[in-house]
Amino acid sequence: MSGVRKVVTRSPNRRVGTVACPWFRTTPIEYESLLERDFIRLSILDPHVSSISEQPFTLALGGLGRYTPDFLLMHTGGPIVVEVKPRARASDPTVSPRLESAARVLADKDYRFLIATEDFIRGNKRHERAGVLLRHARSHLQSSVTSRTLNIASKYSKGIAIRQLATQAGVPESAVLHLVGRRLLRIGQSLCFTGSQLVYPIGGSHDRVRA
Repeated sequence: MSGVRKVVTRSPNRRVGTVACPWFRTTPIEYESLLERDFIRLSILDPHVSSISEQPFTLALGGLGRYTPDFLLMHTGGPIVVEVKPRARASDPTVSPRLESAARVLADKDYRFLIATEDFIRGNKRHERAGVLLRHARSHLQSSVTSRTLNIASKYSKGIAIRQLATQAGVPESAVLHLVGRRLLRIGQSLCFTGSQLVYPIGGSHDRVRA
């Protein structure tokens, strides 16, 4: 593996930019496509992901040249190297052999390898709900409101509905969504946030809840 290369290369054919999330990382996370942006949003909300690094290293793939993955996630289940690519491109015969070779090299180094396509990232419109939750996360919430709401949620290890929690804490439902976006409360992997959706205290028995 060799060092990091520059990201966010400007091109008229690509949408590049950054995702700002100072509660998660002090510097914005860079992306080079809208699909990458949507993947970043999902990863920020994943309570098992502790860090995200863009284009973290370059691998030598022998006769197949060199390969730089899009992201490295530090995950409670172990580090995950991620390639974000449209399904059609990932299965292209000029591309798939390089990805298969990279997967073998990474497996030898005890890295998991994930090819994240639009099916994974945008299935059931999860990416849209992730964007909404992160918008709520960027709002300001007084520390006393945060403490009161989290204290009530901590009494419900099996989950409490968003509307019920908001009512008991005397806050709007958007305040609960702020805490979900900041990863201070957990929600199902579908990221649905209707009033009847359950949220869970951090460290409870539903850390891997699916909804």
